[in-house]
This record gives sequence, structure tokens and C-alpha cells, in this order.
Amino acid sequence: MSELLLRLEGVLGALLLRLWRRTLRVVALNQPPIGHPCVYALQHRDLLLLTLQRIDHDIAVMVSRSRDGELIARPLARLGFFPVRGSTSRSGSQALKVMVRLARERSLALTPDGPKGPAGSVQPGILQLALLAQVPIIPVVASASRMWQLDSWDLFRLPHPFSRLTAIYGPEIWVRSREDFPAAEEAIRQAWQNLQSTPLRQ
Repeated sequence: MSELLLRLEGVLGALLLRLWRRTLRVVALNQPPIGHPCVYALQHRDLLLLTLQRIDHDIAVMVSRSRDGELIARPLARLGFFPVRGSTSRSGSQALKVMVRLARERSLALTPDGPKGPAGSVQPGILQLALLAQVPIIPVVASASRMWQLDSWDLFRLPHPFSRLTAIYGPEIWVRSREDFPAAEEAIRQAWQNLQSTPLRQ
């Protein structure tokens, strides 16, 4: 795809998402202040829901270096996010180093079960990032009063226009050493489960 088409995709994609966001009634429960030093842990299926909820909040997000990643990164940048291209799968990766540096000035967000699953799993990259940056992990889930669910590995979800979108933020989970990895991984999964059963505000 040419640079011109990529720019056009970024502009139109961001415009569509901003218009979509204006139709939604958004509720956020226990959301930390904008810029709070942390790593938000969200499931891949909630990626669009939470993107719509956090537009213009200056959150650094990890986006793969693939062609699909390029199509995602362009609109995100125009929506007030800070895309970082790469992966946290290797402790010495350049992307991981960038995210650690950015943790001093903005919130971070990762999908620990992405990009290919299994759904609801927690890959070690987010634990490594939290350890190196010395910031807490905050699990978050989202749902909508009416939404479409795709037949994909993650059961990706899209809110209906004019529905209520609710995001629920959980407690901080700290990773002080590598010995904390198993407990932190289980705590993230348990928090997702608990948050999903939280009664939603009408």
C-alpha cells in the first residue's frame, strides 16, 4: 500500500472511530487519572471497546510491525494514542526498551493474550515490562449494552452505535521480581474474571 493510501486510511479510520465514539454513552468505573504510571492489561477482544473509551488519553500502546499493525497504528496516532511498533516477547527488544522509557511520562497498555492467543492468556511480556518499568499492572475489561461478536479466535467485540459502553478498572498488581511472575499472571486472569462479573451501572 502506498504512503498516500496509508495516510488516507489513518485519517478516515480515526474520523470513523471518533464519530462512532460520539454515539456511545460511556461509563468508566475506578479509572485512574490520565497519565497515571501503570500498564493497563486488556484482553484482545476488548481492544476496540477500550480504544473508543480512551480516545485522546495519550496512552502508549504496543502495535506489531506487520502490515496489519501499520493499518492499526495510523488511526491510533490520530486518536491521541502513542503507538510503539514491535513486541515485548524478547526482554532485550527495542520496543520493550521504548515502553520502559515511556512509562516515566504516560500510561501504557498491552493485550497480554495477543496477537494470536489463546484468548484470556497472559504472556510474560507484560510482566517483564512492569518489572523493568517499576509500574503496576492494572487489569481492565469492557462491555457494551449491545454489541456484535466476531467469529474470531478472541471473539472480538464491537459496540452497536447508541449503546452504553462500560469500562471497569481493577486493582494494581505489582511485579517486584521475576519470582512474582506466576502469581501476577494468575492475579491478572482472576481480576479479569472478577471484573467481568461486576454489576454494571445503568
